[in-house]
Amino acid sequence: MKKLFKLSFVLLFITSLGCGSDSVDCTTPPVSLMFEFIDKDSGENLFANGTFDAKQAVTVTDLDSKKVVETSYLKSDNSNILTITTIGWQTGTFNYSIAIGGKSIFESHVTTQRTSNKDCSTTSIKTIEIKNAEFEFDKTTGIYKILISTEQ
Repeated sequence: MKKLFKLSFVLLFITSLGCGSDSVDCTTPPVSLMFEFIDKDSGENLFANGTFDAKQAVTVTDLDSKKVVETSYLKSDNSNILTITTIGWQTGTFNYSIAIGGKSIFESHVTTQRTSNKDCSTTSIKTIEIKNAEFEFDKTTGIYKILISTEQ
C-alpha cells in the first residue's frame, strides 16, 4: 500500500510540473491568396458557366524567378477558386503572373510581414496590388474576385 501511495505521489508530482507553464503553443496556418474568376457583366464564375474550360491549365508564375508556383483549386457546383498557399511560409515580396490556357489574366504583387506578440508569431499580408484586371475583395470569404469582361 505504501508503494502504491508513493508511486501515486510521484506521478502526481510529475504531472503537475507542466501545469504552471506560462508558455502558449500556438500554430497559425500560412497566409493564402484565393482568386475566383468572375464574368464582369453576369457575375457568374467563368469556369462554372463554361467560358473557361476546366481542363485548361491555370498557371501562376513567379515573375522574379520565372518558376511555376504551386497552387490548389477548390471546386464546387458553381465556383472554382484558385488558391496560392506558398506565400505564407516566408516574408517578403511576391510578384506573380496568373494565366489561363497560356493567356495572362492578371498580376499580383504581395508583400508579407511577420508579426509577433508575447507568445505567438504569424505571417500576414502587408500590401497587395492586382494589376491588369478589375477585382473585388470579399471580406467575409477572403476571396479576390477577378472581374473579366467576356463581351468583345
